[in-house]
Amino acid sequence: MPFSPLCGGKPESGEAHTGFFVIPQGEQWSIVDSSGVVSVADGPKSVFCVNAKLTRRRAHVANESQYLEVRFVAGHSQVLPGPASIFEDTLLHQRIECKSGTSVNTNEALVVYREELAKDGSKTAARTIVRGPLLYKPQLPSEWRHQFSWHGHDSSAGDIARKKSHGLKFEKLMLAPGSTYYDVENVRTADDALLTVRLMIFFQLQSVETMLDATNDPIADIINSVSSDVISFCSARSFEQFKETSEQLNSLGAYQGLVESVATRGLSISKIVFRGYMAPQRLQKMHDEAIERRTKLVLERESELQEQHTADERLAKEQEREQTKRSMQKAKAMHEAEMQRTAFEAKQRELREQAEQEAALDQQKQQGELQHLSALQGAVGASADDMVRVLVAREQGPPARLIQIAGDCKPIVSVGGAEEAAAGAAAGASSRSRH
Repeated sequence: MPFSPLCGGKPESGEAHTGFFVIPQGEQWSIVDSSGVVSVADGPKSVFCVNAKLTRRRAHVANESQYLEVRFVAGHSQVLPGPASIFEDTLLHQRIECKSGTSVNTNEALVVYREELAKDGSKTAARTIVRGPLLYKPQLPSEWRHQFSWHGHDSSAGDIARKKSHGLKFEKLMLAPGSTYYDVENVRTADDALLTVRLMIFFQLQSVETMLDATNDPIADIINSVSSDVISFCSARSFEQFKETSEQLNSLGAYQGLVESVATRGLSISKIVFRGYMAPQRLQKMHDEAIERRTKLVLERESELQEQHTADERLAKEQEREQTKRSMQKAKAMHEAEMQRTAFEAKQRELREQAEQEAALDQQKQQGELQHLSALQGAVGASADDMVRVLVAREQGPPARLIQIAGDCKPIVSVGGAEEAAAGAAAGASSRSRH
């Protein structure tokens, strides 16, 4: 036995102690005396031991998202939801485990079974559907959860969407709409063409209770029903008819057996998408060649239509351009004619104004000439005939030679001009008339 001080020493778990010892606050120890009696010491506390064995008890703590599962030596169990703490007593407790609660999100559900006592004392199991969102902690140690095992994806199938049994295992049900891929393999048409029809199925769990009572694997029911519907669809058609009517596989009308089957199992089918089909290599090669030829013809037709469309657009643009040119030429000719007409009218106005000015000047000149002739006629006392001869002589210009025969009139000294000559002639005529 190791040496222990008599007072104030720190106890060692699992060792025999003699003397005074201090149990710290927050700890709990078991004290086994020499007679085998077990007592409990909760700190802070000082204990006196005489060859007593001190053992520190382990504390188990659960926070708000956890719970404690306590299994007693007597055989029963207890669940303590957190926050909680308990010290493990080996005389009472067989095992204490701290476990985390199960988070159940929106559109998720847990199926929980609990044992209940009937009025006659017998035990019965009751089923409870726990829907989220919540953090679920067990209420009784005797309850258990439903473990689902459905058909799931077979990863060994490669590119084929194939299902295998027990491929999907889980506890929480998804209540939101979901989807699954499935390829219906080895489907024969009426002319014995072997096909694989590829589908995508959209479904939703409507009633958990109905599903639990009606089936253990709704995915298996879905793929069996849809396989039956696809086989019925393809067996009634040849390969060419299948290609022409394959778009009907996108409609729920082609899956009456599937819709009726899942309705009795608490599910609903909202949509099915036909993702195409696969054929054997030989048939697929023939089909690909036919598609290639059709595609080539379509491309040639589209190219020819595109060329014709381009030519039509070019002609339309040329016609539009010619119309624009003619419109511009017409507008230019109209503009030139308008300018010529405007210039002509301006010239005519200018000529009229010039003629009017010249006429006014001539009129003024004539009036001045008449006034001058009238004054001259009055001054010399000439007759009208004499004035006529004066005007004629002025129009004819000065004579080159003047021969004049006069009577007893005074001789004319000089010939100065038409007016002087006319005046002299007039005087001579007057003289002659007087003689």
